Amino acid sequence: MKIVKTFETAEIPNPHFISVRALLVSESAQFEHLLLEPGQVQKMHVAHTNIYLYILTGTGILEAGEETITLSSDMLVEMPPETPHRLINDSDSQLRLLNIKAPRPQKTTQVVEKS
Repeated sequence: MKIVKTFETAEIPNPHFISVRALLVSESAQFEHLLLEPGQVQKMHVAHTNIYLYILTGTGILEAGEETITLSSDMLVEMPPETPHRLINDSDSQLRLLNIKAPRPQKTTQVVEKS
């Protein structure tokens, strides 16, 4: 058994300048904890695998493909590979979520436009 404590895990530098912590990286999946402070916005990007976003706390917006989705706690969003997307924290509190990639991507995430 392995136990990982989120805030004891080092942050991963990323082009979005948000808090990203890898909780698990295996052959079959990758689990990351994302934290967006109020006003933070990701750059539009694509991942080369299925993405599952589970909102832990807070609210925000997900722009994915042609859709705009209002996010709230205890919500799960599934996105197919290659969907351009970004997270926006338009609230006054932190937005915390799990970013699950399955299967684990073999290519790195790509920024598709500046935001």
